[in-house]
Amino acid sequence: MERLLVVGLGNPIYGDDGFGSCLAQYLSLFNPFVFDGNAHGIGILGNLVDYDVLVFLDIDVKLPPGAVAVERIEGSLTVPETRLVDAHRMPPSLLVGYLRAMGKNPRAYLIAVGPKSLEPLAPASREVVEAAPLVVAELRKKLAEFGYELVVEGDVKKGIEECYRRVLRT
Repeated sequence: MERLLVVGLGNPIYGDDGFGSCLAQYLSLFNPFVFDGNAHGIGILGNLVDYDVLVFLDIDVKLPPGAVAVERIEGSLTVPETRLVDAHRMPPSLLVGYLRAMGKNPRAYLIAVGPKSLEPLAPASREVVEAAPLVVAELRKKLAEFGYELVVEGDVKKGIEECYRRVLRT
């Protein structure tokens, strides 16, 4: 079986940006192959190098609020891409580009949701929280392609909301 890792990205301090991180925190309670990359950016590269398949959970500002998309990530290290990113705000495509530059060649995918708000100290929008079951369904399908089963207990929407409450201390 190929080694697979699901990686949630984002910072819950910035509204919907934290969706991937909060979803990963919740799913990691039941699945050892789920990792919360939070907003650590390039700092998580060491955690990614040993995997054949990477599935990122993140937002995509090009999508309408609450819309979900599944994309294959090719990854590259073009000068314009690397210039626009700091060490903490790094799209999955750039992480995959760095892995390829290191001689690794994982198959990589993004399951993204469109954000409504990236306001500091705001909880997740209703649109993003309501999209969570669809993201989980898409993740379940993607994992099944590689022989992995996603375990989800309880209410994923409540899990995401609790993550935001914890982070924002509300």
